[in-house]
Amino acid sequence: MSAAPMPPVVRWSALPAHAWRSWGSLRREELTWFLLMGVFYGLVDVTSIAYVIDNPRWPAALANQLLTPLLVALVILMAWLPANRSAVDSPWRVARLAAAVLLGAVAAKLLYDWLMPLLHLPSIGDLARERKGEMPYEPVHWLNFIGECLSICVTASLSVAWYEAVLRRRRTRARLEGLLREQSAMQRDAAAARLATLQAQVEPQFLFDTLVDIERAYEHGEHEAAEQMERLIRHLRVALPRLRESGVTLESEGALLDSYLAVVAGRQRRALTLSTDWPAWLSSRPVPPMLLLPLAQLMLRDATRLPTQARLSASETAGGGLRLRLAFDRGGLIGEDGALRALGERLERLERASPVEGVARLHCRSNADDTEFTLELPA
Repeated sequence: MSAAPMPPVVRWSALPAHAWRSWGSLRREELTWFLLMGVFYGLVDVTSIAYVIDNPRWPAALANQLLTPLLVALVILMAWLPANRSAVDSPWRVARLAAAVLLGAVAAKLLYDWLMPLLHLPSIGDLARERKGEMPYEPVHWLNFIGECLSICVTASLSVAWYEAVLRRRRTRARLEGLLREQSAMQRDAAAARLATLQAQVEPQFLFDTLVDIERAYEHGEHEAAEQMERLIRHLRVALPRLRESGVTLESEGALLDSYLAVVAGRQRRALTLSTDWPAWLSSRPVPPMLLLPLAQLMLRDATRLPTQARLSASETAGGGLRLRLAFDRGGLIGEDGALRALGERLERLERASPVEGVARLHCRSNADDTEFTLELPA
């Protein structure tokens, strides 16, 4: 048989310091909750004041009726705070809260018995018995003390249990949100890793084809061979560091696209320039990798119909997102739904992995003269 868990060792010397720190950490919400609890219990039987309204001391009785629950609520609050500031996951938390409420009920009753005679505030019951001509009520002291303590303890326990349920729900929701954020971060890292792997798979084939083309150009003595080698070196200087980096920016993505277009155009002995347009402060804006390059590869599939100009522009949307436009002076992009669908699915994966709300979209407009891709990314 497994032994029952032993209660934690109480260091009595640390209790005063813990209580002082707990009282100093009182939040406005907690104070409001306990004061509202006192006001509620004070108003429960306040209508009985109408029975003794003809007595000139009825304002003092009303003050007794309203102030007593507030006094009790504040004492319960002071006893509850140290117990509430204990470990939230402790198996003894409920026992600590119950002991704090019981201790607070006893302390509240003692304070009430000491304070009320000094204030000379009669109760509504005292005025009612006075009106009926009855003698003042003299209960058995210890029975009255126990009964009042139990009454305070029961009502305070209900209020504390309700507030504890609210706090537990908040903590559960906070843990769930933290797990969701962690899951989103892991999904983003996984998506970035998959994209980096995809880029690492594409680059060797592209590099091999380009090197073969440069070798042939040198064999035939073409003067473009040296320029093509310089374009390839520039592209490698831009592309290779991306394999080690965890993220890319708009500026680096534009540089990669520019170097790639230069290499492809050089292999076909064509001219293809890329112009960029965005505010300087957007240059360092993080963007998902491998979104612009596949669009360019889609336009360069047909080597006989290469575009001669490309334009990349970026702007911030009203919601803080990013809108990218990539345009080519070549139209007739028909029958490429499969490639665009693959890019759309990639955007959906990035959207699901993002911790912020928003929708990533890809739009394509193509006519006989030009083609424009629009990427809308959430903040």
